[in-house]
Amino acid sequence: MPSQPPLPPLLTPYVSSLPPSSLTLLSSVLGATGNWLVLRFLHAALSAPSTPDSAFSFGEGKNGKKQKVVLVSFLRGWEFWRSEAKRLGLDLARLTDKRQFAFVDGLSELFSAPTTPTTTTTTITQTPPPSQPSLRGGPIPQRTVLPARSAPGPIPARGPQLAPRPAATAPAPSVPSAPREIGPVKRLHWSGNGATALEKLEKDIADVVEQLWATAATTEGGEESEVLLILDAPDLLLAATGPNKGVGATEMSDWVMGLQQYVHATVMTLAADSPLIHNTSAFGHQMATPLETEHAAFAIGSAHRAHMVMQLRNLETGAARDVSGVLRVSKGGAWGQRDNADEDGVWEEREVLYFIQRDGGVSVFGRGE
Repeated sequence: MPSQPPLPPLLTPYVSSLPPSSLTLLSSVLGATGNWLVLRFLHAALSAPSTPDSAFSFGEGKNGKKQKVVLVSFLRGWEFWRSEAKRLGLDLARLTDKRQFAFVDGLSELFSAPTTPTTTTTTITQTPPPSQPSLRGGPIPQRTVLPARSAPGPIPARGPQLAPRPAATAPAPSVPSAPREIGPVKRLHWSGNGATALEKLEKDIADVVEQLWATAATTEGGEESEVLLILDAPDLLLAATGPNKGVGATEMSDWVMGLQQYVHATVMTLAADSPLIHNTSAFGHQMATPLETEHAAFAIGSAHRAHMVMQLRNLETGAARDVSGVLRVSKGGAWGQRDNADEDGVWEEREVLYFIQRDGGVSVFGRGE
């Protein structure tokens, strides 16, 4: 079978040149994850154009601005994205050094305290020993300590003089080195509760975005650029905190909207498995858990605010050798609400099949093809 292009032609109009201030929602289920689709967004934004006269220019927006990407992942680490992007010809380490890409780690140290090297100084205070009673019943008088006399010099030895042996010194304790971070890699840390903790995370992510903006203004001759923000599985943050820490669907939605004001466009992935989306209390079987209620509200509310919704699901007929899943692209609740309708792009709602190959390539095709 011939190798498939990194970006299938059917996906090009959906992952290229996203409208400004737009939110693209990518939902997935356990058997049809969206890693490969997120990688196609990265390829469309960071790769060089394949042909000069192509209809869609990769790596540039509609206005010819250079595109940069900030990937915030709460479910997968740096090594996963680096190795998977390498299959598509993207060197994320090199792009990070060139300040075109930044990775924000929201997984490894989210609920651990930041590791900062500290120096501990121990002060020893000498106190005189307590007075002890004498055998006759009275306290023993303290003796006056006289200044010590200087020690006599060494006695010269007979015969040939030997160099003194150096005094043995204890080896310094080894300090574990911090993990090597490539470029502006930021590790998120949760501190506090509710909106205060979310605001701190927002500030940390905004600082990374500002670094890319500042780099474009100083090292690239003031060339204008667009920053694409990809939020990978922020619903994990909702599940790990929840109402006990003052985080619900409303707080998460406000947090995402706050991040959108710093970037050109936003792509967000969420889990849409049936137990999380379909409230079982509606059928009268059992009461929904707080996680189900808040997750469903966050996912449905995000779909209403999204410009485009891309849904991944399994085949209704079960697993197949040549089909991995179904991709449905539909218009979100915010589609067509802008004054300039041309910014919404030229694309149509459709449902296609996809097949993920062993080498990481993906083929997208219609039913019956």
